[in-house]
Amino acid sequence: MATVATVSGDKRKYQISAAIKAYALTDVGFQRSQNGNFLLEQPISGISPYEESYKLKIRIMKDLKNLHMDTTDDSGMHVINIFQLKDNQEVIEQYNYTIQNLLDRDILSVV
Repeated sequence: MATVATVSGDKRKYQISAAIKAYALTDVGFQRSQNGNFLLEQPISGISPYEESYKLKIRIMKDLKNLHMDTTDDSGMHVINIFQLKDNQEVIEQYNYTIQNLLDRDILSVV
């Protein structure tokens, strides 16, 4: 894990905000694992909110200092670059919306 993370294809780099609070993570949908880490698996499908086609996966370690981010296929097993997909505007729009929400809530900050 690193203190700075990027998503494949995104030019921006992110880090955990200095103002982060553990309760804010659960407010936006992070789940706490058995070892205390926080994981968000946010579907980002441009077509339908009921069909998962891609996921934004963000893992924050329990120390609230280390971060890992990926976009994956619907299985969550294969990392993909959503910025290189055909007809990706709606997918990227949902990705940016999710990231902006995390920035607005002081969970992430842009480096």
